[in-house]
Amino acid sequence: MITSNTKYPFGGKVATVETKSFNCMISTAKEGIFKKQSIIFSDISEGMSSRHHVAKLLFVDFISSSQRIEFHDIIAHFIDEAGMSGKSLKDILIELFEGLKREGIGFGTMIESV
Repeated sequence: MITSNTKYPFGGKVATVETKSFNCMISTAKEGIFKKQSIIFSDISEGMSSRHHVAKLLFVDFISSSQRIEFHDIIAHFIDEAGMSGKSLKDILIELFEGLKREGIGFGTMIESV
């Protein structure tokens, strides 16, 4: 279940997804002052104070800032539905990254094993 999905100033957005398989945070924010947004995925299954980043998604340059925020919501719903069906966060992210790469939208990288 998506328990929060909050928009922040300067083009940021953070969603929290809690499923029977895992809890995660999806954070869309700018990489720097003159850069566009990317997405960081964090495992928060052991609580926010013990969260750790597990993956990162970089969009291709032609995706606008407003489209990146739209993708944030689409991705949050995708992760929620897949997690509720019992898939692991790692499997979901691999599937997500393969699809986004195939469609020419972005490139995902696993940072830490989940």
